[in-house]
Amino acid sequence: MIKKLLTVVFILVILGTLIYLFTGKKETAYVPQQNLNAPIEIPSEGIITMEEANNINKPQVVLFYVDWCGYCRRFMPKFGDYAKKYSDKYSFVVVNADMPENKALVGEYHIIGFPSLFIVDKEINHKFSMHPAVTVDSNILTEELESYLSVKDKIRKK
Repeated sequence: MIKKLLTVVFILVILGTLIYLFTGKKETAYVPQQNLNAPIEIPSEGIITMEEANNINKPQVVLFYVDWCGYCRRFMPKFGDYAKKYSDKYSFVVVNADMPENKALVGEYHIIGFPSLFIVDKEINHKFSMHPAVTVDSNILTEELESYLSVKDKIRKK
């Protein structure tokens, strides 16, 4: 009885595998491998240094990245778009976490993954870490940026 059951299960597994192989998706979207050793191209418009941002009285959106991170490479153009769109409300800063001169800053922010995004507001002495989902879904990032401005306005009114 067990031998028959095992034979039937074995046959079903083989049939399922064959059906999957012959009816499954035959073409996959080809994504060319990016050269992860090349530096990430930073958008030129709207992105400033941390030192410049510290001299401006606006909240900062700080992006910690590394050149070898594929997610960072995909997110950087979107970050540039947000820098243009929100330049009147935020200062946008990028920090390469692999650069020796940025190690202390990376430690101060307790960066453990890339990309990492923060809203930094020196006016209220606050650093707000954004959820990693903001780098994948533009709607979430828009909501976070707008929400922070709304909360800050409420704090000012008190």
